[in-house]
Amino acid sequence: MNNKTEYAVEIYGKIEMQNLIIFAIYSVLKNGETCTFERLVAECFQKFPKVFGFKRYSRWPDSLKFDRPLRTLREKSLIVGGARSHFELTEFGKKIAKETESILLGNRASTLYKGTKLRGRSVDDKLIEYLEESELFKKFLMSPSDFAISESEFRSLLRCTLETPERVLKQNLEYYKKVANAYNEKNILQFLLVCENQFLRRRGK
Repeated sequence: MNNKTEYAVEIYGKIEMQNLIIFAIYSVLKNGETCTFERLVAECFQKFPKVFGFKRYSRWPDSLKFDRPLRTLREKSLIVGGARSHFELTEFGKKIAKETESILLGNRASTLYKGTKLRGRSVDDKLIEYLEESELFKKFLMSPSDFAISESEFRSLLRCTLETPERVLKQNLEYYKKVANAYNEKNILQFLLVCENQFLRRRGK
């Protein structure tokens, strides 16, 4: 079993519930365990009881608190899997988990606090900035008609490795496109569509 660390409510109470769930998945996986739904509920309650317990019966975890956050995390391509099997983190999810861990260990300069000025930019804001600063995007803007991207570059752009399953790549790409569209970033959306078309063409799909 994982260690029984319980963090200070003064710290974890200021972190978004979704980020606490991501960190709990990360913690279970880092311990070499399979993160089933039951294991996730236990980990969250063990580490963050004031957030994941019943209000009137604080000695017990409230599993209903997980439904909406888990759906949102899947939609944002931060996690894969489900309650009927187990959960894994995408590369972007792992980054959020490590940032959350930094806060829990006392790094108050992080940007994940909720309800305070320290919260800073959202995950989606950071994603748009990440894409705008990408050398591949800058290369695309310079010459869209001549732009080409390799599979390794494409996977790196999506924060995936060569071993990452194709379904996770597609999930991450769909989320990137969704965010670009929501922010009305037409150049970024076009860039992602070109990358996608080149990738699918190489796969013969």
